[in-house]
Amino acid sequence: MYVRVVSTPNSPRKSVRVAGSIRQGYKVKQVIIHHVGIASDDEEVEKLKRIGREWIAKELLREEQVSKQLTLLPAEQVQEKAVLLEQASDRRKGRKPKTTLQDISSEDRVCLKDLVEEKRIIEGIHDVAGSMYEKIGYDALLKRDKDKEMLKDLVLARLAHPASKYATQKILDKQFSINHDLDSLYRLMDKVTPKIGEIKQMACAQTLTWTNNTIDILFFDCTTLYFESTEVDEVRKFGYSKDHRFNTTQVVLALATNSDGLPIGYELFEGNKAEVKTLLECLNSWQSLFKIGTVCFVADRAMMSDDNLKTLEEAGHRYVIAAKLRSMSAELKAKILDEKHYTVQSFGDDVGWVGEFKYQSRRLVVSYKTGRAKRDNHQRNQIVDKIRKRLGAIGKTEKLISNKGVKKYTKSEQSQTLLDESKIALDAEWDGLHGVISNIEEGPGTELLKRYGRLWKIEESFRLNKHTLSMRPIYHFKPERIKAHIAICYMAFSVLRSMEYVAKLTQKITPQELLSELTNVQASYYQNVKTGRRYRMPGAFSHAASKIYRAFGLQRRNHAQELI
Repeated sequence: MYVRVVSTPNSPRKSVRVAGSIRQGYKVKQVIIHHVGIASDDEEVEKLKRIGREWIAKELLREEQVSKQLTLLPAEQVQEKAVLLEQASDRRKGRKPKTTLQDISSEDRVCLKDLVEEKRIIEGIHDVAGSMYEKIGYDALLKRDKDKEMLKDLVLARLAHPASKYATQKILDKQFSINHDLDSLYRLMDKVTPKIGEIKQMACAQTLTWTNNTIDILFFDCTTLYFESTEVDEVRKFGYSKDHRFNTTQVVLALATNSDGLPIGYELFEGNKAEVKTLLECLNSWQSLFKIGTVCFVADRAMMSDDNLKTLEEAGHRYVIAAKLRSMSAELKAKILDEKHYTVQSFGDDVGWVGEFKYQSRRLVVSYKTGRAKRDNHQRNQIVDKIRKRLGAIGKTEKLISNKGVKKYTKSEQSQTLLDESKIALDAEWDGLHGVISNIEEGPGTELLKRYGRLWKIEESFRLNKHTLSMRPIYHFKPERIKAHIAICYMAFSVLRSMEYVAKLTQKITPQELLSELTNVQASYYQNVKTGRRYRMPGAFSHAASKIYRAFGLQRRNHAQELI
């Protein structure tokens, strides 16, 4: 029970009552137990409140007297009980009193028409990504405090708005209210290059922290990064470009992640390095740098070579690598195409046919899926339709058809290019088939196929690096700064993947959505044109952004404040 004061609408009088709570089923309801009286001013309100507390005291003492529960405490009098109730009422936290203009000093009063917005800055990236940057340990890479700040700002700016170093300097000033000298940013890159080994170790150490110091599976793949240049040096070279930029030089990037896409390591090679030769060099480098034990390597068919497989086997590693089915022996190809060697198997929600074969004392597991067969058929029909259109052109059609993928369905006769129906029919026999080679003897073949199926995670990682973080094109020309640029992008990638890992523990969110929400956590800076005082006014804070902050144990500054 408690004393409640209720105002009367359009009247100075106030009603003083004793209220209490009663339970009705699963709900608690407040009801009026006793009407004390009506007061005309504050003095009468206080008198009626004392009367109400005395009434409550009498009721409580009466309930104690009729109660069957015994007590060893001395009996209280009505007045003593009322005093205790008054003290408890004073201690009870109620609604905060409203702040009026009289409560605000003249110095704190701000006229809105005197305020002018200086700039609007992004705060979410530095709040959340900045905390992850420090958690990984990147803030300890350099000694000088100014260098630490510049490196952190370079990495976080790449998450928000990836651009060249020249453009990044302007973005930091305009959208983050951070000023750095452009020459200092370039000189900073020269200090990053000697720290690349430490950067790799810190990123891998954080991955091990998330996975309880165990890495049982490693996904490996390569891509190419092009330059806006045709000059060749020890790093920049011409080679096969996955971005179809054959008129520019490039470098080859090898990347390894775990099944969640968390980074394990990377290596940079000259642009004409064959993909199949990168695995062995990466393996030697990572074993000495990260002290990784035996793991299961998962890689695309570009890594399938006898040298790679033998090296992995000699090092005690296991592997699941895509097989080049069409390059197998004629006898083995005949078995692969014979449907009697297959049985129906389930792949989670999907169903397919699986067959197992021996390939040089290794397991060869081949699957057939109708969905994949439809896709292969559709892609081939697109190429064939393109050929038919080109064959209708006037002139020598062999000049019109230059793509190797197109030529495999054609033949040349008497300076003319024709469709080869036999080639099309042979290609159609392999629709829907996909195989993997492994030295893992235990377990069903479907488990090996599922492991390989997770390779999409590293392909997504390359898309994040190339598109979301704009790792390419590369505008630097000195080998040391090229390596520093890749290292800074890798730092941003490791921060992003770590943020995604933490955020996904509480919500389903993609890396792009995560960055979008944090980029929209902004604040405006205002200046009073009369007094010169500056203020920070936080912008809108979405529910998704609030959940991200809570996942990282952070709290947003949601109130306006004066900037000192």
